[in-house]
Amino acid sequence: MGATKILIHQMKRKPWDHQVEAFEFAKDKNGVMLAMDMGTGKSFVTVALCKEHKARKILILCPLSVVNVWPREFEKHTHGFRVTPLDSGSVSDKTAKAKNNIATAFIGGQPSVIVCNYESAWREPFKSFSIKAKFDIVVLDESHRIKSPGGKSSKNASQFVKAGCKVIALTGTPAPHSPADIYAQFRAIDPDIFGTSFNRFKKRYAMMGGYQNYQIIGWRNNIEMKEKFDSAAITIKKEDALDLPEMTHVDIPVNLSSKAKGVYDAIDKEFWAMVDEGQITASNALVKLLRLQQITGGFIKDDDKNITLLDEGKKSALKDLLTDCNKPVVVFCRFRQDIKNIREVCENLKLRHGEVSGEVKDLDEARFPADKDVLAVQLQAGGVGIDLTRASIGVYYSMGFSLGDYQQSLARLHRPGQKYNVTFYHLVATSTVDQQVYKALQNRRAVVEEILGGGNGTKGRNG
Repeated sequence: MGATKILIHQMKRKPWDHQVEAFEFAKDKNGVMLAMDMGTGKSFVTVALCKEHKARKILILCPLSVVNVWPREFEKHTHGFRVTPLDSGSVSDKTAKAKNNIATAFIGGQPSVIVCNYESAWREPFKSFSIKAKFDIVVLDESHRIKSPGGKSSKNASQFVKAGCKVIALTGTPAPHSPADIYAQFRAIDPDIFGTSFNRFKKRYAMMGGYQNYQIIGWRNNIEMKEKFDSAAITIKKEDALDLPEMTHVDIPVNLSSKAKGVYDAIDKEFWAMVDEGQITASNALVKLLRLQQITGGFIKDDDKNITLLDEGKKSALKDLLTDCNKPVVVFCRFRQDIKNIREVCENLKLRHGEVSGEVKDLDEARFPADKDVLAVQLQAGGVGIDLTRASIGVYYSMGFSLGDYQQSLARLHRPGQKYNVTFYHLVATSTVDQQVYKALQNRRAVVEEILGGGNGTKGRNG
């Protein structure tokens, strides 16, 4: 129990029981994954582990949107760390800033924490610096971002365990698409568990089939795979660990206009003909499925990026939901045109509105601002590192194909700090790909593979 005293005496608040469990599981491992749902306090456990190991140099790699979250997390949980977020400038500038932080912290007798985004970390000169610096602890935040074995961020992340660093992976979605996602993450924390060859991993655990036998169509040796996973990962589910308000999902059916339906059916028919001919597989289906999804949102974009408006079904459904609504609302969406449509609805209803997208961040210290009634949040930009608990109503104007992004977005509202029951409304165009996407995400399945595996086209499978 000596180590647990760190949690009690050197942290600013008393830990939850599941955080003590995670701390005890992780403290003696050189490589570990905290597979803890969003809102269950992964950062608290991470900071406590840095305290426990008396780490003097700590590197945190994360998505760019999370870089500025970590200074607040250290400040919130404990004292004494010098945290430098590398949130701007060239890679050379970031490297120089990191070196200066370490030197200054050393002089002041403080532990140094460097926070850098994945995309900068694999580029020179930061890549060479980060290996030579011999960090005591390397944290891989949102580690599912390095799930692609051949990706540069993933390959770079796998170097730290070889350099003798203690590696802590943090994720609420260790396998957002399939069990294949865990391989590269475990290569980064403990390569002895699943090895360093993805082909060997697939040969042991995957069943291959589909077009030219290149697709993973199933899994085998599942018990062995889970036992290996559990040897270095602790899984904490929100529903088991937290006493949160209820979460309710409501489907809002949207009927496409005859014009939009005609365009949709033509492209849908062409899509499935190409699938039947073997021209489309899971790896190249995204472009076609995106076009179908755009049509369900009321528009289509041609190869020159010109937009043609086809339908206002979802705009009308959103207007109905927001009319006379006197509570803050988050509207999640996928496309820039969706943002424009949401903005037009808000302006028509005279609602104060903002957005969180790849271009705009209308936030108040990563929170839903008090001077807005509606916040339009692009799924790719707004799932990580923000707190939207001011709202208890969420609307999915459109949905992405990433299970991880979807679960992250749910947890922005349904998490500690939420005082009210949360309701999520899903605008779903009937007899379209919308229904397949929603069903797959509900069942925690890989969306594209689920759609392709259903056969007979998106229309035929629903209608």
